[in-house]
Amino acid sequence: MSRASFSFGLKGTPAATALALAAAIMLVPANLLPVLTTDTSGQERNDTILSGALELWRQGLGAIAVIVITASIIIPIMKLVGLGWIIFSVRRGPPKNARRLTRVYVALDFIGRWSMLDVFLAAFLTGLVQFGGLTMVEARSGIVAFAAAVILTVLATQAFDPRAIWAGNPDTFPSPST
Repeated sequence: MSRASFSFGLKGTPAATALALAAAIMLVPANLLPVLTTDTSGQERNDTILSGALELWRQGLGAIAVIVITASIIIPIMKLVGLGWIIFSVRRGPPKNARRLTRVYVALDFIGRWSMLDVFLAAFLTGLVQFGGLTMVEARSGIVAFAAAVILTVLATQAFDPRAIWAGNPDTFPSPST
């Protein structure tokens, strides 16, 4: 399915808008619900994304905690803000900053390739720890909501037709210098 056929016409934004809004809605339970439950020697712990990162920090794993917060909280919000900015700009008419919006779109599209890293990390951790015997890790509903938010964000980026940024823009084809 091409970008243009998935965008439902009208400046390429309706499907992207709907998917971005759905992703924003899914980020709420993704950040409020537990993503993992760990049971170590009878001590059960339910962690959200933030509480898990804070626990990593408390255990002296600050670099990993920063990566988790950046990849799981900051980047998804930035992606949605960026996509919202592009969609809003296009829906208002030909944007004056088409080049900047195009660069933002390219960056969002690139970041989307790495978006599922957190979900794969949780799945890997769950499988790896099961071999330990003394510890049990179980994925919870927060990881499902997070995966849905990530997938919806990627789909929203793909549904947006970047040609809409330049449609009707007088700078689409710069005139040659004479």
